[in-house]
Amino acid sequence: MIFLSGESFLTRLKNFFKADVSEVVGAYFDGEKIFVVRLTEEFEVVEVEAEGFEVEQLAEKISLTCREKGWKTSAVGFCLQDDDAVTFQTGVDNLPPKEIPSFIKSWAVAQAEAEADADAMFSSTSVGEELWMETLSRKRAEEFVAVWEKFGMKLRALSIMPPDLLRKNQPVDKAKFIAEIIREDKSPNFLATRGSSLNLKKISYAVAAIFLIVLLGLSTKIFLEYRTASINLDAAKNSVAEFQDDLALKKNLDENISELHRLNEICAAQDVSTTKFNLLLNLGKISGEDVHLTEIRLEENSLELEGVADKPDAVKSYLGRVKNSVAQNARLENSSEREDGEIAFKIRAAL
Repeated sequence: MIFLSGESFLTRLKNFFKADVSEVVGAYFDGEKIFVVRLTEEFEVVEVEAEGFEVEQLAEKISLTCREKGWKTSAVGFCLQDDDAVTFQTGVDNLPPKEIPSFIKSWAVAQAEAEADADAMFSSTSVGEELWMETLSRKRAEEFVAVWEKFGMKLRALSIMPPDLLRKNQPVDKAKFIAEIIREDKSPNFLATRGSSLNLKKISYAVAAIFLIVLLGLSTKIFLEYRTASINLDAAKNSVAEFQDDLALKKNLDENISELHRLNEICAAQDVSTTKFNLLLNLGKISGEDVHLTEIRLEENSLELEGVADKPDAVKSYLGRVKNSVAQNARLENSSEREDGEIAFKIRAAL
């Protein structure tokens, strides 16, 4: 496994997000023809006749040429004519290299003040032992950018070819010159501080991927927390159900104990044998929740039961249980509805 150093990783990451400049289009208008060049491994040149000098007409012809050739227009450069910007050429023989940047800036500021343009842009390049400086109104640069965008082109460079190169090169090389400025990301380029050298599409995809990963992570976390909470809730419900079952069992047990105490009190007031006690206990067991016995009179050969029930059917059902469990000859002697709505009854049986 190969481990990359931090510097190497950052370099590769930066290169990954850099805009693709493997194919660059440069253009130059010499007053009669537009020279359009496509710079890849080699370079291809197209010459287009142009009658007018309007920027919009030039941009339209350049765009049409690129579409016909199938050339990309995501990185386009245009070489301005000499009269589109203010230029100045001077020798740098007696100027120390470290003072050149401040010299260029002071010249640009002075020129902007002279032109009453506080928002001027400036650029520079060295040609041999001479320094070539140029300024351009930002408003003028914005007009170029807007026109190029109107025809679907991304203007990445605006420049003027230094005069020494003009004398040495053919017009077609001006288009190649501006294309190389984009590829090498070097001066002179008025748009160098404005244009982005990053591939915004790749960056947007990366941001979207990171967002989706974070969203997926949060969703997974929420799902796991929900599942854990659901399991805990089910466990709590089961505990509550078990508790309710235990509570119902305890309530039933308490009622049975209470009934047993009551029967014991009845038996204590009478001379009850073991057999008769078991009989009384059985009478209490079969009474159920819908019947409450209020008095039991047990003689040698007879049994008399008094009690109350919730409804007439409960009395009828209890009488059936007495017949099946105690005495088949048991009968309902009387029953009546009380003021509270309960049914009072009396049952007799011969033993």
